[in-house]
Amino acid sequence: MSVLIISLLTGTQTWAQKKVGVPSGQLNKKNEPVEAYQVGLLAKGFGDSVVVRWVPNKADLFRAGLTGGYLLTRRTLQDDLTQTVDFQVVVRPWPVPEWRKKADTRDSLAAACAQLVNGHNTPLKYDEALTLDKIMQQQNQTDLRMALSLILADLKPLYAEGMALGFVDRKVKPGEKYTYSVKSLADPVSFPVPVSSTAVMNRADPSDAPMPAVVPGSGDRTLVLNWDRELAEANFSGYFVEKSNDGGKTFTRLNRVPWLQPAEGPGTDAIVYTDSVAENYRPYHYRVLGITPFGELVESNVVTASGTDKTPPPPVFGVKAAFLKGKGVKVTWQYDTPPPDLSGFIVGRSNRIEGPFTPVHEKPLPAGQRDITDPLPDTAASCYYKIVTIDTARNVSEGLPVSCFINNTTKPSQPKNLQGYIDSTGLLRIVWDANPEPDIYGYKVLYANAPEHSFIFKTPDYLAIPGYNDSLYLNTLTKRICFKVIAYNKQFQPSEPSEILTLYRPDLVAPAPPAIRHYQLTDSTLTFQWNASPDHDVKEQLILRRGKSSERWQPIGKVDARVLTFTDRDLKGDSEYGYAIVAVDSAGLRSVASFPLNIKTPPSAVQPVDALRIFVNPDKSISLYWNYNVPNCRFTIYKSGESNQMRSLDAVYDKREYRDQHPSKGVSKYVVRVTHQNGRASRFSSVVEVNIP
Repeated sequence: MSVLIISLLTGTQTWAQKKVGVPSGQLNKKNEPVEAYQVGLLAKGFGDSVVVRWVPNKADLFRAGLTGGYLLTRRTLQDDLTQTVDFQVVVRPWPVPEWRKKADTRDSLAAACAQLVNGHNTPLKYDEALTLDKIMQQQNQTDLRMALSLILADLKPLYAEGMALGFVDRKVKPGEKYTYSVKSLADPVSFPVPVSSTAVMNRADPSDAPMPAVVPGSGDRTLVLNWDRELAEANFSGYFVEKSNDGGKTFTRLNRVPWLQPAEGPGTDAIVYTDSVAENYRPYHYRVLGITPFGELVESNVVTASGTDKTPPPPVFGVKAAFLKGKGVKVTWQYDTPPPDLSGFIVGRSNRIEGPFTPVHEKPLPAGQRDITDPLPDTAASCYYKIVTIDTARNVSEGLPVSCFINNTTKPSQPKNLQGYIDSTGLLRIVWDANPEPDIYGYKVLYANAPEHSFIFKTPDYLAIPGYNDSLYLNTLTKRICFKVIAYNKQFQPSEPSEILTLYRPDLVAPAPPAIRHYQLTDSTLTFQWNASPDHDVKEQLILRRGKSSERWQPIGKVDARVLTFTDRDLKGDSEYGYAIVAVDSAGLRSVASFPLNIKTPPSAVQPVDALRIFVNPDKSISLYWNYNVPNCRFTIYKSGESNQMRSLDAVYDKREYRDQHPSKGVSKYVVRVTHQNGRASRFSSVVEVNIP
């Protein structure tokens, strides 16, 4: 029912639309016109009674129903699908004397129901001008009366019946099928309302839709309960929230009238109830009771929650930062009246006043500490410090940042691990390890044609990252070029030059390929040797392999230029392979593949059977058992006597056992040989023997 009430206030679909399919516009799914006025209808059986509920979809139709009422018709549905009319009754709102007779005089909500259906809107005075505002005021009064009536009608079937929004049928039989029809008795010309009908089986149904799970949340002396809006509004009209202060033994209802929360817009997927509590960290128990359109209360799960401290501690003041001439920066602060839940402080450092700030220590400082020395400050001309105060609930407050001027006299360390290359297009790439100092401003690259020559700057500006790219001229007789790197800090103090990196301009001719000259083959390995490429600048060699000649080459190894042999241990028996070698020079140029070596591996040896076992049966027969994981094989059993000469005894196909029904007396020995489908046979298995007395 709350969905209908919400629709009056926010324009969403009504309860009748969601429950019985009445469309909200003037066209149905087939784009056919539908009536503007509708009455939604629901019924539920309880065994000893049936509760019928209906709702008009417009406020003026509701107002017309307060005087004209509704005609309720009940029919019994027979097994042959025929219906017989049981009764018809006109349902109108009760007058005030009827309310006094049927409701408890102390029931203030019943009194409110009586006032809603028997009261009147504030009338216009006879001499009062009729304006649009006055007309809207009258309409708003009717809308409000309808909204409040629908809220109260969900609480008790008594309220619904008294306001002509429901009927309790007690003249019923358990297990019977009934159909109920409701017709508005308002003026059919002004209110063309179609008859609404619904069917019900009169039996108590304990499987009511459950209340959605309630999820708790916490704030500072506040607790928040959330539950799914879509699941809840599909079955419930409003909610009562109950709270327990004694561990869930007894609950007190927090709201006397149903709790409703209209959706604020698309994406509002939760209903939220907020409760204030006296103290944080004290556990409270809550449950939510969903109200069905038939006045039933369905309990949710019981949740436990407690408020949490969200109040941050006061910030520090009097922060100072002093440079200690090579020993770091000492930061001090004041904090005269610490709160009882103060946990400590975090000191952060940054190159900029706006941050971001990085902590200068691993763990929060104790609550009683008021200074710290930063041993590794950013040694630019100035750096900034900020102190964050934190309490036991992890609430924080930030103090104002302070700056510290740093006069650094320590030079940067020498750049390390220079690496680089020059490719065939003349592209130069040099990289090195970044300096560990936090105050590095940049790097400069120097070059010369020989290590003993004077180096000159190749970069007029400072490089922000440890890397340098350039384009070199390759058509020159000078193939060698040398480089050094110098690091500068933010006070422009230079480091010692790095070690010299010597690079060679590449030639543009790929190296000649190697030549395979000898190989040795087994059923699982291949070892081959080759003659090296005649070019002196070969850096490495790639080993290529393929299956049949129609397949693509795949790299399977990489060896140094001085290595002239390779062993491939990943071979399969009875398979074809091809091998080739590619030489790669220092410039990255590759030779064509060498003349291929094509081989075919011999067939793999057939493995004998495993775990041959022998048993003497009670009837003196002999049973043999063995293991073998290859299917569709033939197993030949051999037997020998005391002469040790093995003779073929019998054979079985694709079995792992054999029974000798007529063993010889004395010592007998057995072995098994397996033969694959291709005709290849294994060696004899291990020997098992038995002595038959």
